[in-house]
Amino acid sequence: MLGISVIGLERLRAPGAFAVAILFGLEALSRGVVATVLPLHTVELLGSDEALSASVFTGAVFSVFLIMTAPMIARRIGRARMATLAAALAIGAVALFIAAIPAGQVIGFMCRAGAVALLSVAFNLFIMEHIKRTDLGRSEPLRMLAIGIGWAAGPILGVGLDAWIGRDAPYLASAAAMVTLIGFFWSLRVAPKVVTADAEVPKIVGAAEMRKFANPFRFLRDFARQPRLVLAWVNSFGRAFFWLTFLIYTPVYAVQVGLGKTMGGAILSAGTAMMLAMPLWGWVARKVGIRLVATVTFTGAAIGTFGAWWFAGTPWLGAAGIMVATSFMAVNDGYGNALFFRACRPLQRDSMASVFTTYRDMSELTQALVFSVLLSFLPIETVYLVLAVAMGLLALLSRRIHPRL
Repeated sequence: MLGISVIGLERLRAPGAFAVAILFGLEALSRGVVATVLPLHTVELLGSDEALSASVFTGAVFSVFLIMTAPMIARRIGRARMATLAAALAIGAVALFIAAIPAGQVIGFMCRAGAVALLSVAFNLFIMEHIKRTDLGRSEPLRMLAIGIGWAAGPILGVGLDAWIGRDAPYLASAAAMVTLIGFFWSLRVAPKVVTADAEVPKIVGAAEMRKFANPFRFLRDFARQPRLVLAWVNSFGRAFFWLTFLIYTPVYAVQVGLGKTMGGAILSAGTAMMLAMPLWGWVARKVGIRLVATVTFTGAAIGTFGAWWFAGTPWLGAAGIMVATSFMAVNDGYGNALFFRACRPLQRDSMASVFTTYRDMSELTQALVFSVLLSFLPIETVYLVLAVAMGLLALLSRRIHPRL
């Protein structure tokens, strides 16, 4: 029995698929546990929904800056120290959120966004260096499962801690998850590897851009001249726009339409729990084709979000609309960024990937800017009407995906 335990421990601490899953799961839990309470506390502290959007926008701008400078930081101080810096930013954000000072709340969003950006770079370097391309088939399902568990458990756990212990409890739990994450990261004791032009890069989101520390703006023109790459970018931008809006504004929507804080957390947990079936959705996309999956799921999401807006006066029907939309979008996520990988020419993978991955930051900037304006004179359910229009346009655009994909 002791031998089995030692073998299991060594496998857990090995820099491989299980380690990747644990890292991403802890990061998801750290963010998920405050996903419900943070928007609500921000609205209470700053006094309006548009102030929440402005805070998110400020954080997104800072995140873009760090994404652009993170490769340089990684080369100067190393991956592990950069991850530690990210953890320090995340814990600093927790301290600012607990302090509940208006200016500190905005700075807290900046620290939180910066932590996510730096951790993303550090983890992608880790995956690139320690997960072989042939092992991605085992690593990616484990990673997505861990993320799904973290996001499924986090929001409802945060609401429970807030109700049973107090306002600060979810933030302390978030900090504890982050401390555990960085402790585990250091315990792996992996030496950084030099990334060369000949290194093999796994075909996963965010890993390719880490091979060459290049400025993505250099390659915008080449990217824009390739319609299939532009289509892949717009597709991923739309999916990110949906999930960011869902995570940030659903708790506020639930409270303002009368469902309450607990139901808001339950909707977040149930919606993100769909990620647990990601391997199944990927299999569906491979069987029936990306074009059909994208068209059907964006259409379903448009119908669901329109229902959330239309039935805002009947809260349970509005919540049902949100769940319908998240169910369809979980299926949509099953094909990941396959559109990009199939459209990108092998010799351009590094340069084009650096442009492609800007979809995440641009989606956050766009939704924060749009909603900071709209919510200054329109009710919270307006965000779902905007989502319905966006998802409908993406459904139409999906008809341009090649039928054989």
